[in-house]
Amino acid sequence: SPAMRELEALLQSYAQTDLPVLITGETGVGKEVSARYLHALRSSSEDPFIAVNCAAIPAELLESEIFGHEKGAFSGAVKRHLGYAERAKSGTLFLDEIGDMPPALQAKVLRLIEERSFMRIGGEESISFTGRIVTATHRDLSGGAGGPEFRQDLYYRIAVLPADIPPLRERQEDIPWLMNRLLENAASRHNKAVRGISSKAEEAALAHGWPGNVRELRN
Repeated sequence: SPAMRELEALLQSYAQTDLPVLITGETGVGKEVSARYLHALRSSSEDPFIAVNCAAIPAELLESEIFGHEKGAFSGAVKRHLGYAERAKSGTLFLDEIGDMPPALQAKVLRLIEERSFMRIGGEESISFTGRIVTATHRDLSGGAGGPEFRQDLYYRIAVLPADIPPLRERQEDIPWLMNRLLENAASRHNKAVRGISSKAEEAALAHGWPGNVRELRN
């Protein structure tokens, strides 16, 4: 669809820099797929793509998971742990659902972006961060509904290069194409000789609102 071709061109232009990118869109619309595409455009195969779902990791563990910790930093820290920021190296650190990140940790991510460095929990050594930060959210972080808890100074830093992905219901021409691609992949994966999708199935798909977007269509 024109909207997706526009998004593809936008991400290609963003690949020319290492500035932070914020990808917005409803749940299931393909934000991580877009982040991986951006990573592939500008990174060598050796550069890692490290994805962190900020909504899926308990708040008390998230800081340690992102920044790592030193041995003995807290009860249970029996050895040094390298966090996602350190493991990203010169690749991409993708913070998905950053709108769910606790406010105290938002301040540390802001520092990571501004100073291009961080410290492990319990550490005294500043570690250089050479990767690119890409974030994603389904929330409005700009101070509108759903975003009052999000630091506005951090929002302005992560949203230097914004990319919004339209919901599937707004790009109907993509639905038949996606259906056929997903069917081909499923048939190949399960070694089934499925010939195609009936016109009635396609009509039903076009009439559906797809609140879960591409993820719902795939399932």
